[in-house]
Amino acid sequence: MPVPPSDPRVAAVEVRESGDRLVDVATTAPLRVTAPARLRFGVVERLVVAQSALPRDVRLVVVAGHSTAATHATGGTVDLTAVRGDATLPDLPQLAEALTGAGLVPWTPCWWRWSYGDQVWAYAVRAPHAKYGPLP
Repeated sequence: MPVPPSDPRVAAVEVRESGDRLVDVATTAPLRVTAPARLRFGVVERLVVAQSALPRDVRLVVVAGHSTAATHATGGTVDLTAVRGDATLPDLPQLAEALTGAGLVPWTPCWWRWSYGDQVWAYAVRAPHAKYGPLP
């Protein structure tokens, strides 16, 4: 069961930085973005897998990636939504299934925030450590 990122058990997860680089989502993947967004390469790979699991007329849209804000400091957290044409689909049943199937985990209670490789992810999947720590 997901726990809030503020849970002390999440903060206690050890971080062993993998060195996975930040990439510009718009230039490295067939994903839509609403503003310039950079994410760790491993996150982008998983988003592409999730996109391929969705119906052809549904597109993932990256709303936010890495920033200096605490919730996005690792480059492993992404804010996103799904759209069909011009309609936003926040309650699309396949969205969570596609994202978790690709290895991402949800942040509680934000339906739009998902992560891979950070402490939230490591705690949720019981990994021995997080892969991504904060970046400048």
